[in-house]
Amino acid sequence: MSTPQASVTRPRFFALIALALSVFTIIGFSRTYYFRFLTDLPPLTLLVHLHGAVFTAWLAVFVAQTRLVAANRVDLHMKLGIAAVVIALLVLIIGFLTMAVKANEPRIHPSGLTPAQLTVVGMTSLGMFAAFVGLGIALRRHAAVHKRLMVLAMIAVLTPPSSRVLTLLGLREYWVYLVPLVPALFIGWCAFHDLRRHGRVHPVFAIGGPIIVALWPFRLVIGRSEWYQPIGEWIAKMGAGV
Repeated sequence: MSTPQASVTRPRFFALIALALSVFTIIGFSRTYYFRFLTDLPPLTLLVHLHGAVFTAWLAVFVAQTRLVAANRVDLHMKLGIAAVVIALLVLIIGFLTMAVKANEPRIHPSGLTPAQLTVVGMTSLGMFAAFVGLGIALRRHAAVHKRLMVLAMIAVLTPPSSRVLTLLGLREYWVYLVPLVPALFIGWCAFHDLRRHGRVHPVFAIGGPIIVALWPFRLVIGRSEWYQPIGEWIAKMGAGV
């Protein structure tokens, strides 16, 4: 009797965390991407709107995939996976271009990084997203590994919505300290689920989770380094030509 019960209850957590991650992201972008589709406010660039639309599509697929597994519709889950791959590629491409365009905005960031230096955050986030999604696709036949990798892919790109949530709460000046807490909390939730359900943290969360958290302070160091400066300037130059 334990095996059927596990098959019913295990997907529930992933459906729940997928929904929580999506709601958090939508709240974060509510004043920038989403509401602008419903108003007459002039957009910063077409890319900003396009990025919002593509990432919304990714969130919808992300949640739908967990729901399909929970409903034992693995056949539809696999078919929708093809669309998920295409959307993930669009997230990477349009996400990079949007980051490049925003690297030309004259602004003072709470981290002290210039717009060009701040691209290191976007580059590492997109890099981790690509790595986790790529591994998730390659290991899609290993369900326990696959679904955890896809959750980590979503957690890896929480910096932009986290920044905007802090702005909504009037805590933007504490960006450096509070933004890393968001992925840490979600990863802690994942680890707690594994411990309670299986008595141990799955290696995907045990290894991938700390990588996401530990990489955070190194991003700021790398952004200020001399060797990254020409990279950031090159990204900004690309954005200026879009």
